[in-house]
Amino acid sequence: MIKLADTIQNLPHSPTLWANDLVHEKRSEGETVYHMGFGESPFPVPERLKKALADAAHRKEYLKADGLDDLTDAVREYYRPIYGDEYIEASDIIIAPGSKLILYALQMAIEGDLLMPVPSWVSYDPQAKMLHTDVIKVPTTLDDAGYHINPDDLRKAITDARANGQNPTKIIINAPSNPTGLTIPSDELPAIAKVCEEEGVLIISDEIYGLVSFDGEYRTCAPHAPKITAVTTGLSKHLSLGGWRIGVGFIPKGVEGLHNALRCIISETWSCVSSPIQDACAEAYKGHKDIEDHIQACTDIHALMNKTISKGLQAHGIIAPMAQGAFYNYPDFAPFREALAANGITTSQDVHEVLLKEYNLATLPGKAFGAEAEVLTLRLSGCDYDGAAALEAYQNGEELNEAFVQKHAPRVLKAIDIFGEFIKKYGQSAAEKAA
Repeated sequence: MIKLADTIQNLPHSPTLWANDLVHEKRSEGETVYHMGFGESPFPVPERLKKALADAAHRKEYLKADGLDDLTDAVREYYRPIYGDEYIEASDIIIAPGSKLILYALQMAIEGDLLMPVPSWVSYDPQAKMLHTDVIKVPTTLDDAGYHINPDDLRKAITDARANGQNPTKIIINAPSNPTGLTIPSDELPAIAKVCEEEGVLIISDEIYGLVSFDGEYRTCAPHAPKITAVTTGLSKHLSLGGWRIGVGFIPKGVEGLHNALRCIISETWSCVSSPIQDACAEAYKGHKDIEDHIQACTDIHALMNKTISKGLQAHGIIAPMAQGAFYNYPDFAPFREALAANGITTSQDVHEVLLKEYNLATLPGKAFGAEAEVLTLRLSGCDYDGAAALEAYQNGEELNEAFVQKHAPRVLKAIDIFGEFIKKYGQSAAEKAA
């Protein structure tokens, strides 16, 4: 009998991709669905990049495992002002079909177990499990000041795990954060880096949303621990190029053998990224004013949409720290726990299911991002609008205000209203309803 491996047999479909598939299915059947379940930036491909891809269509050759020289050289110089010379010169660069595979390859290459701050992106945990390694959760605090990893809590998680016979050797941090839309404050990064240096833990810094920071500040651990920090990034978020599948990894030379190990993994798996894609994407890293203006305009619109969601949720009494970056909000329904429980709603999955079944509002439960089931959080994406129309309007002088959201993102506003309806129906006590 041919049998699937237990690890894979018990692995669920990615919740984000499941949500997107479900919404597409419902919409294809004519249903009106409010889509906050998938974080795909809605803006069009810049004209320069479309032309570059067309011009590169003739390329058909295999490229070396690290990536096209023109692309890696452009990446290196683009990030030099951000990371500084020390980190840039102390790192090698690899190109992959999306940053997700670099995260997986790094987990594969480094022996030991994964430290995972909670909440974290949905794929970190399953990737670790696919590699038969343990996931060690690290608590965080979320508030209007950002996403906080207390260095003492981090050290305790490492110490406790070792006492339990585990082997924590790597941590994935992410800022701006998916799922929270919050950033790790810059002044808190050195202490996190110091703990990892002292404890011999590789930092994997997932910076795929690094350029979607609403205040324009790029936050990274790389300069604080250049010898032990790997960075993963790409173009899918700030340039809305998720389907182009282009990921970039900075690999620290300070970890002996890591770059060569990753090149071996590449050679035995994806071989190389599509030649035309690599050629075209080099243009995205050459500092062209039209590309940089496009990135800033899209970030401005993301800021408006997601801060509007934060404010709208807060107006309904929901805990919702003000969004700082990426496309997300991570509301907490804890203030309504008692009333929700009286209506049979006791987990984030319950909240998610009621919103989907009764209101056709697609969200994701906090449990998918590592939270305990009874923690009443959801991950919301603020991308359910026509990005091309919104971007054109902004570039033509329309102001980014409430009227802009009403005109260009009515489904986003309707979703906020649905949360109010949900709270009114399920989150109020009998006395509150009577009043």
